[in-house]
Amino acid sequence: MSLDELLGAQTVGRRTLLGAGAAALASGLGSPAVLAQSTAPVKVGVLLSFSSVFAALGDANLNGMRLFFDQIGWTAGGRRIEIIKEDDQINPQIGLQKLRKLVESDKVDIVCGPQASNVAMAMLEYVRQNRVFHLLSGAGVTAATRKQIPYLFRTSMSAWQHNHPFGEWFYDNLAKETVLTTSDFAGGRDVLNEFKASYTAKGGRVIKEIYAPLGTNDFSAYLADLASIAPPASFNGYAGTDAVRFVRQYAEYGLKDKTKLSGVGFGFESDTLPAEGAAALGAYNPLHYADTLDTPENKAFTTAYRESFNLYANCYAEYGFVTARVIAEILNATGGDTTDKDRMADAVLKLRFNAPRGPVSWDPATHNVIQNVYIRQVVGIDARFTNRVVATFPNVRDPGA
Repeated sequence: MSLDELLGAQTVGRRTLLGAGAAALASGLGSPAVLAQSTAPVKVGVLLSFSSVFAALGDANLNGMRLFFDQIGWTAGGRRIEIIKEDDQINPQIGLQKLRKLVESDKVDIVCGPQASNVAMAMLEYVRQNRVFHLLSGAGVTAATRKQIPYLFRTSMSAWQHNHPFGEWFYDNLAKETVLTTSDFAGGRDVLNEFKASYTAKGGRVIKEIYAPLGTNDFSAYLADLASIAPPASFNGYAGTDAVRFVRQYAEYGLKDKTKLSGVGFGFESDTLPAEGAAALGAYNPLHYADTLDTPENKAFTTAYRESFNLYANCYAEYGFVTARVIAEILNATGGDTTDKDRMADAVLKLRFNAPRGPVSWDPATHNVIQNVYIRQVVGIDARFTNRVVATFPNVRDPGA
């Protein structure tokens, strides 16, 4: 049984998701590579935000990794897999310090993360100079995969992939003029820039851009400014607890009745929707994933995740799940040999599989993932708030320039 068949199986319980085929993946059967001579564990450094406003994001990402590794018995390419976890605290200096610790002290074979774009940008030159094999499994800052770093591959998404298509869709379907708001950090500014580029190219008018500090508790001043302008729709770039506070206060100010709510998909995911509640209903947002996707791969993933963690899956958990699969595929293709990084990179570039998010592959020019982008709308389904897909942009490839 192939890995695609295993992960697309109709049996969805955690214990039966991969069934007997898990042993085939774990041992690398079917791979042309032979087993690595080394039997030492493969060390995977997971550097994410496990505190502050992005804590739930980091937890979900790591949960997704653990779920996949559980299903293959924590073994691939003939070697055991070991995770070493570090918290970057959404601080570039701390993130770089933790990266050095993982590489120089812990001697990890692969680094995953981070979630925060400001941390990712601080890490790039170290990754390049030290030839770190890096699976960028969170941060969406577009520049990260436009630096042509040989051993860096993104398993999440770029800000361009989501927001360039949405800028065009927003113009055609929501409003010809708008106000943009976001958390004031590298990721938030990148989101607004990518949206604005495609929106204005279509003829849209951006009336004003509003930037709120990361970790803002009271958005009243920013919302008052937005209310005074009263555009037909707004686009907002928030995630984590910032998204919860912004969306709830947006509704409390009565803005939803005057200015249609939209924003990045991260602001309307299962980590934020329970707290946002009805305030989020109707909001349009772009993302490469929706937990309502009606595919065998997604049904299996969401069911297994719910059984394992008593939580609904979100894009961060799916990041981790896909990243863990990429690691397993690398190890199987190389027979567990993590010393030849060119061979590891070649293994990633040859990957094609159906993930919970849909079909994925990697661009040889940018090392960015190629994937579908979905335009979603927040709805109530089965007594919970989630997203339904209203449009799909298939196989979106970041242009890399």
